[in-house]
Amino acid sequence: MALPGVAPGQIWQDDCYYLDRETGACQRKYVLILALAPGGGDSVTAVFTTKSHGLVEQPACSLGPPRAGYFVGVPGAPLGQPSWVDFSSVQTLDHADLAMHVKSGRTRLLVLSLAPPAFCKVLRCLLQSSDITGRQAKWIADAAASLGCP
Repeated sequence: MALPGVAPGQIWQDDCYYLDRETGACQRKYVLILALAPGGGDSVTAVFTTKSHGLVEQPACSLGPPRAGYFVGVPGAPLGQPSWVDFSSVQTLDHADLAMHVKSGRTRLLVLSLAPPAFCKVLRCLLQSSDITGRQAKWIADAAASLGCP
């Protein structure tokens, strides 16, 4: 199955991002594509959270402790609450896994995305974080450069 073009700044809905420990039920998360591997294979992702747990709104870029993330405000429906991009959730997502999740209906691309100025601020903040690997930092820096982020 062909995937829609995966690109930095996109927001995907994952209807079974994690299982609730008490009920075993799938829990939904909204996933931000931060960067792509050269050649467009794997992607670097992070999830949005509405629970601050130590994150602050001002300054928007929080490098921790206790947590690192970036406050993006209210991105828009279905993310209708004040939200942060949670840097502790940064991971490299295998392209084949994403394709499998899309094919099963578990994951879908939303029309919603972060506006380039806000997305650039997320990337610049994340590049200062200790929550990313060297390889992820390279891909994120490449994404920021390709978008012309200041």
